[in-house]
Amino acid sequence: MSRMANLCRSAEHVYHTEGLASLIGRGFRFLAYCFAEYRVYYVYVDSLEDIGRLNEAEFRPRVAGVSFKVVSSNGEADELEAQGLEFRSCGSDAREWLENGAIACCVFVGRELGNVVWVATNQRAQHIIGEPPYRVDYSNNETCAGGLWTNPKYRRMRLRTYNRLERFRYLRAQEVTTVRGVIARRNTVAYAGRVKLGFLPCAEGRYVRLLWWESWKEKPLSPSKGDCSHQS
Repeated sequence: MSRMANLCRSAEHVYHTEGLASLIGRGFRFLAYCFAEYRVYYVYVDSLEDIGRLNEAEFRPRVAGVSFKVVSSNGEADELEAQGLEFRSCGSDAREWLENGAIACCVFVGRELGNVVWVATNQRAQHIIGEPPYRVDYSNNETCAGGLWTNPKYRRMRLRTYNRLERFRYLRAQEVTTVRGVIARRNTVAYAGRVKLGFLPCAEGRYVRLLWWESWKEKPLSPSKGDCSHQS
């Protein structure tokens, strides 16, 4: 029952923020997803050792009044809501994700949530935020990020880019050394944005799932990039 309630709340959230057409499209994709899935990704391995060398001007958002907040528990989420910051607008799954070790890195525009990216602190969290089963060595100061959401009102205003800089700074302060992640190959906008900032993929990943069986395989994009073990 709770699963169905979450789906209903998610559908309502999509309808109010993105409209009926988006809800219908997502509905069909969800039905297909229940049975099988095949996706091709670009694989990224970002080293945080040289975060201080990044040009901050390249990450500056194109809207005023932004702030960056990190939410690591439902208690912290409730505190933000009490302060008038609309964290819960990012979707009904947030409560469950926080309970399972995911951390929300948020960009607010005034009191409104403009962008959120989730960081996993364990394998369970990686799965629950919807990331494929690529290898992340959580015991060796690695993590991964996913679950991106941007408020439709603030798209193309570089909130995702600003989030990346502030998120990397936060994780580096927490002694994280490496952030792994993937971008769907068809997501040309996200790929172009990373290339512009100098974040290049090191491999191509292929994910296959049939009901409960799943497979993940990586292929280096060039011989010089190796197996992504140490690429930034």
